[in-house]
Amino acid sequence: MITLHQLKVFVAVAESGGTAAAARQLHLSQPSVSLIVRNLEAELGAELFIRNPPRGLAITPFGRGKLEEARALLSRAEMFAEPQDAGPQLRGQITIGYFSSLGPPYVPGLLRRLRETLPGVEVQLREGDLGSISRMLDTGQVELALTYDLGMTERPRVQLLKECRFYAALPPTHPLARQQAVSLEDLAGEALIQIDLPHSREFLMSPFWQYQLEPRIAYRTTSLEMVRGMVAQGLGVALLITRPLSDQTQDGARLVCRPIANPLPSQRLVLAHSHHFSPTPVAEAVMAEVKRMFTEEPATP
Repeated sequence: MITLHQLKVFVAVAESGGTAAAARQLHLSQPSVSLIVRNLEAELGAELFIRNPPRGLAITPFGRGKLEEARALLSRAEMFAEPQDAGPQLRGQITIGYFSSLGPPYVPGLLRRLRETLPGVEVQLREGDLGSISRMLDTGQVELALTYDLGMTERPRVQLLKECRFYAALPPTHPLARQQAVSLEDLAGEALIQIDLPHSREFLMSPFWQYQLEPRIAYRTTSLEMVRGMVAQGLGVALLITRPLSDQTQDGARLVCRPIANPLPSQRLVLAHSHHFSPTPVAEAVMAEVKRMFTEEPATP
């Protein structure tokens, strides 16, 4: 007989990508988690995961289908266990992925909002670059992801949240900061600080390449906040697309942001969920809150 505990372990392994991480999350031993998954596979008569020791576990197509069912069953079990006098309240768990640069501007506010509007929902987070977020969606490690519509290996279902435009980040004393808009030609003549993440580095260089420009890279970093801080300290300029509401950096310095004068396409910031899985009631409620949050978002200065 299959138990809810087995389903909970299965979902934890699928979302964490391995038995060791799931064991830490569930406060169980790794051998116990492995045995529970093996027993569940025996009950179902098929493999849920492909075992590849160097790379860990990869969910099978059969496992994808069972993951969707397991999430739905666990969600219904949470609702069933709700005391009668507690009133109707959505309960359950969800894992949300987010592109690393989008984390600081949006995720803390989203978590606060979800805690207030969906107090019965437990949220877990997974951060990654654009490529890893796409893989997490595809394998079911995350149900939803806040990301750019870029670098997706398999096309997920997406909901547009915001159209983002390229801008120049400049030190306050830089001569280009006195201009209303900055051309890519002028920006390419300066020392450039580059975000060095898969897909992001090529995407942020593509406007220069579009205009046959080759800027000189002065520094590379995987952190948006590091780029902003280095620009504010006069170490170079940057071409960016993620725009926090404040132009103050973490060390108290400031940078100046100017639009790009050259015609360039915008980039879609989206909420994505895999086409392999139907959203659970919890996921649908979270999607609605994310959309409301972006509708209420103040305009970027």
